Parts: sequence; C-alpha cells; structure tokens
Amino acid sequence: MLKLLLLVGALVAVYFIFFKKKSLTPPSADKTQDEAMIPCAKCDTYVQVKEAFMRDGKYYCSRECMEE
Repeated sequence: MLKLLLLVGALVAVYFIFFKKKSLTPPSADKTQDEAMIPCAKCDTYVQVKEAFMRDGKYYCSRECMEE
C-alpha cells in the first residue's frame, strides 16, 4: 500500500513539474502595448512601440528617418 501511495505521489509530482498548464490570465495591457508593432512614417518598416522614435505624433524606426 505504501509503495502505491509513493508511486501516485511521484506521478503527481511529475505532472505538476512538466505538464502543468500556464496561467490562463491574459497578459497585462502594458505588456501588449510595448509589444505592439507600428510602421515607420517614412519608410514603412515595422518596429516595436518601445523601440520607435516619436515626433509630432508620428512614429519612426530610426533617428535618420525622423530627421529627414
């Protein structure tokens, strides 16, 4: 009986370590905003919002595009 309980306990531990599903909660709004891809106003290259340069309400992929 003790061996059976240990076997079941080991199987449950393996399940939780390797097969447990990730959290079902959606990512926060801040994270999805940072990962949003936007086109450069000059060359239409897509860049992440957090990496883009902004001037006069327009997003640019680099300083060169922004200054032209």
